[in-house]
Amino acid sequence: MSGGRRTPAWARLMLHSHRLGWRWIARAARARRGGGHVRGALYRVLVPLEPWRFHELGRVADERFCGACLDVSSPKLLASLLNAEGQGRWTGIDLLEDEIELWRALDPALDLRVADARRLPFADAAFDAVACVSVIEHIPGDGDVRAMAEIWRVLRPGGVLHLTTNVAARPAEVRTPRPVYAAAGAATPAEGDADDGRAGAFFERRYGPATLDARLLGLPWREEAREYVRERRPVHARFFGARPLSFLAGNLLPLVAARNVIPIGGPAEVGGAPFGVVYLRLRKPD
Repeated sequence: MSGGRRTPAWARLMLHSHRLGWRWIARAARARRGGGHVRGALYRVLVPLEPWRFHELGRVADERFCGACLDVSSPKLLASLLNAEGQGRWTGIDLLEDEIELWRALDPALDLRVADARRLPFADAAFDAVACVSVIEHIPGDGDVRAMAEIWRVLRPGGVLHLTTNVAARPAEVRTPRPVYAAAGAATPAEGDADDGRAGAFFERRYGPATLDARLLGLPWREEAREYVRERRPVHARFFGARPLSFLAGNLLPLVAARNVIPIGGPAEVGGAPFGVVYLRLRKPD
């Protein structure tokens, strides 16, 4: 990992996903029982990285980490990889109890907690770094603003937040006929986050140029990086539109997804794609 040409982050993530999945399957086979996590283990083998995760998780995995680190991301593959590489001491949270149970089975070395990003159960200044990948946009109401305030609180002065989220030329919300995370209540608004009565259930937010800054950068962060990308080809939509059959081709995704993003100047350049992604590296001032 030091000196010379580094292995691409997406390749490290894919290999680690395979290690986790096959290790769990081998343990289950030795114990002669499938257990409750066979689907999760198989998914780690069949679809190590989903289309957008090649960029999002890979971009954050390319950064260097040390000290106490908090993962507010989904899946927990990023924290698991960096923890295994000795890049920081990682704690991961998720509001979904089933997700935490799955990752406890896949990676017993990882410190995992069932917790709400809007009410983090940690002391002030507890962490040197926080990673938040593909989560902040799924928190309904003003939950994203509250989660950012909580991340600020638990970061030490000088600590860094690595965040990715969706952007579009105009701010928008994606709603679904039923809550996607209803089984564990993750899409249920907390007190003060009531939905506005529109049809369908809130699934995710897409930030426009103004709402990105207004909702996520209201605190005096020192911005060190802001990078926008969009897909060249609609691999994400095609892959999930063809599921579950497409899952059988998950290990072929590097052929089309590993370099399927192009840099853009901002949300206005998303063009005909449904959304783009921004990576932000934000430091809490000393």
